[in-house]
Amino acid sequence: MKDLLRWLSHLLRLAVLMPMLALALAATLFVAWPPAADVLRSWESTPVEVNLTENVSLNELSIRSYVYDADRRIIDVFSYVENRGLVDLDDISEQVRHAVIAIEDENFYLHTGIDLSAVFRAGLENVGAGGITQGGSTITQQLIKNLVVGNKVEAERKLQEMAMAKRLEREMGKDEILHLYLNTVYFGQGAYGVQAAAEVYWGLDAADLGWGEAALLAALISNPSGYDPIYNPLGALRQRRIVLNRLAVLGYITQEQADLFHLQPLPTEIDEIELPPRSYFVEEVKQQLLDDPRYLGGSPEDRFNLVFNGGLSIHTTFDPVAQQQAEAAVAATLVEYNEGEHGGVEATMALVALEPDTGAVRAVVGGPGFAQDEEEFNLATQGTRQPGSAFKTFVMMTLFEQGYQPSDRISGRGPCQIPNPGGVPDPYVANNFASSPGQVDTITDQIRVSSNCAFLRLGRAAGIGPVIDTASKMGITTELEPVASLPLGSEEVHPIDMASAYGVMATGGFRYEPYFIERIVDRQGNVLYQHELSGQRVVSPRSACWATDVLENNVINGTGRRAQLPAQTAAGKTGTTEESADAWFVGFTPHLATAVWLGNPNERIPMRRVTGSSYPAMAWGRFMTSYHEGRAVVDFPNCPGEPRLSDLIELEDVFTVGVPCATPLAPEDPEVIVPVIVPVDTDDDGTHDTCVDLLITVGVEPCGFSEFAVEGGEPIPLYCGTPSSIEVECPDGQFPFDADDDGIVDTCVGSVAGSESPAEPGAPAEPGSSPDVEDAAEPSIEP
Repeated sequence: MKDLLRWLSHLLRLAVLMPMLALALAATLFVAWPPAADVLRSWESTPVEVNLTENVSLNELSIRSYVYDADRRIIDVFSYVENRGLVDLDDISEQVRHAVIAIEDENFYLHTGIDLSAVFRAGLENVGAGGITQGGSTITQQLIKNLVVGNKVEAERKLQEMAMAKRLEREMGKDEILHLYLNTVYFGQGAYGVQAAAEVYWGLDAADLGWGEAALLAALISNPSGYDPIYNPLGALRQRRIVLNRLAVLGYITQEQADLFHLQPLPTEIDEIELPPRSYFVEEVKQQLLDDPRYLGGSPEDRFNLVFNGGLSIHTTFDPVAQQQAEAAVAATLVEYNEGEHGGVEATMALVALEPDTGAVRAVVGGPGFAQDEEEFNLATQGTRQPGSAFKTFVMMTLFEQGYQPSDRISGRGPCQIPNPGGVPDPYVANNFASSPGQVDTITDQIRVSSNCAFLRLGRAAGIGPVIDTASKMGITTELEPVASLPLGSEEVHPIDMASAYGVMATGGFRYEPYFIERIVDRQGNVLYQHELSGQRVVSPRSACWATDVLENNVINGTGRRAQLPAQTAAGKTGTTEESADAWFVGFTPHLATAVWLGNPNERIPMRRVTGSSYPAMAWGRFMTSYHEGRAVVDFPNCPGEPRLSDLIELEDVFTVGVPCATPLAPEDPEVIVPVIVPVDTDDDGTHDTCVDLLITVGVEPCGFSEFAVEGGEPIPLYCGTPSSIEVECPDGQFPFDADDDGIVDTCVGSVAGSESPAEPGAPAEPGSSPDVEDAAEPSIEP
């Protein structure tokens, strides 16, 4: 019974192989018959609608592209249809070459493209062996079939394949053909070419494959799915055994070795290339390659084919260590945020870090995590949010470029009222953080306390247009509207732009455009793109140095104290927008410039108990501390001295809403004399130093207007001089009174007996309390 089944099996296989034998016989007759031979020679010598030297090459193959980090380690692979990696013939082990030739084309180095005798021999041996022990088509024919004429089974296609094979043998050497074949043939599991197959089945390179692996790959060529070692291990073992036996017959190995290699286990699972998780950084690289013709040129379709099928080597600026440090800092800080009470607002963080003196982007945290972000939206590079007080740096830089200096003084008193012609509201009224009254102070100290009213005045002094120009030159790419609130960061920006702009100060005034892609090399080794380092001076060295000095002081003594580093000096600025919907810290060292943003990723939602000086500064400090460990400590340069004494920056159309001096309420009794309290500038610096009652004071006279105005814009007069008090002599019916509680009698109160009119100067009536000044609406921008 067993013998009967064996013979039936042989007859069945013979029936399957008969069409191949018939086709070979027909081809032989066709070649031998003179008219047919003429046709065959015609196919050999004419293009046959294809240029073999162009089409039978690796140039048109779909080959995966590799993405490398700054240390040339693979961080991702771009492939769309076929998983293929090209290798030179010398990088394919001899065992693989011998195994493939032994089973597919024993006479490869002897024939001229066609081996008709092999068809008959292969058919007979395959029937007897119970499997595919030899191939009927030569390797050259298979290459033509795979790359040119296709797999359709018909006589005309077969004859065309034979003609092209003979012609290809005249145009290419044997090693060239074998190289092409081993890089194009399919081995199953999506692997095209020996290198991809070696990676998929064993996680090895093609050069590292031995006889056992080589025999399995050779076995797979005839039927990749039927002999798949993972899904059909018995079929794979049987066919591998046939290949090993054939190698022994041809003398490549001994039969004992063949038996030993047959015991080698088959792969049981796919060996994927170990890559880091997909990241916002790699996605940014991919989008730039697809969208920006600077890198690859051509049409969008051309760029797509190059990226996914072009076999590119894409070298980037990515620093995996910095990326891990950034992700760890963000994760730790968000844990603390989620443990706090912030009104139940779901928040995430974006972070971007780049080298100031090159623009090379080293780390990007674009949101909650690439796998969790279904839209893959990168908040660090694509997101736009209001920067709050972090924008004040551009106002300061504009002033320094215009000739102002850090010691120049400006009033930070609030609430403040700024003209806003054409804007809403007009005038624009704002307040300091926590309704602080503010004071006159230097630019350095106004940055330190992040005074809103001071920087609204400074923005007015510098001019909104010049501030926009400075921000744009330093790296802000979003469109900025010339509104009165611009100095407080009311216009939206990208985090990566903020990092780049702050980096200008670290370089002494040079800006280097942020970049992700260092170099692109094609499959032939040609450099398609090479980043060229080209910085542009955008601000003077003195202005950059002064701004750095001010922001370094802010980290040491101001709102940025949580961002301090253990050893390395740092400079930076906090930013918090209206109702704490956005919170920032942006800063730099000589090594790195980094921007951190915190907020809801989908919309602007107020967060409770959050400012830029809290979680963003903490995350920035954590990341930068890790990044700078082991790096040399580099101090900021010493700045040139200020060329003049400090000046007071005065504005004629910007006022503090309120009154500089307590003014008594009007009494109900019209006979009571009301003191006339006015502000006085005693040292001629343009601001009031004291308040006096004109009814009992001499030595002062009007000299302009103070910075204060009643709500609506009417300014309050300012007096100048050295005030001296008139000795108080109270008329009948009045008595002395200390109106300002300084222990000195300065007025009289009470009514004058028998008088219908106000008392003479020096006899004012009972003072009242000053009215409450209504807090005006303001953007609540915090430090």
